Amino acid sequence: MTSEKKIYDAIVFDFDGTLVDSCNIKTWAFGKLFESYGKEIVQDVLAYHLQYEGVSRFVKFCYMKETLLGETYKTEDGNKLSQLYSKLVRDAVVQAPFLPFVLEFLEEVYQQIPLFVASGTPEAELRDIVLLRGMNRFFRGIYGSPDSKAKILQKVLRVNKLIPETVLMVGDALSDLEGSQIAGTGFVGILNGKSTPF
Repeated sequence: MTSEKKIYDAIVFDFDGTLVDSCNIKTWAFGKLFESYGKEIVQDVLAYHLQYEGVSRFVKFCYMKETLLGETYKTEDGNKLSQLYSKLVRDAVVQAPFLPFVLEFLEEVYQQIPLFVASGTPEAELRDIVLLRGMNRFFRGIYGSPDSKAKILQKVLRVNKLIPETVLMVGDALSDLEGSQIAGTGFVGILNGKSTPF
């Protein structure tokens, strides 16, 4: 992406794995939460997490409890797991490095074009992380779960009176691509820090 000419009226970024190199931290934390169930369950948990990156952790917790463990899932289970997960990852994500060229790009374009964040991280926690990293000045809006990527994109379009074709979603997960398809926005996929068509 360059800033020579304004091609889009707004850009919406996923957070983990798109702006910040934090995906490995979150993968490790999911495994840590379920390590008492044994290596086989941990492998299944990690496989599911990696297949559905960008999806709300509560959706994942429900699947892991009910499908992988055969246990009944309750709201309080999700809340307890989320609190433990947050403790494991928060400080590490705040300290995680930017992906290559991200900071330079944000610095160059944030005053020229509205930028937004759409993440599967709970919104209050996401805003706290963005603030602690000193990134909040770059973004007109910071959105997280429980809303899906599609709902967040639709909200950004509606609130800012934007036409879908003039908005670009940048992400590294299938949920980012699917959200952009539902909302009708453009999409750029990130793989190993390089832009690639999905």
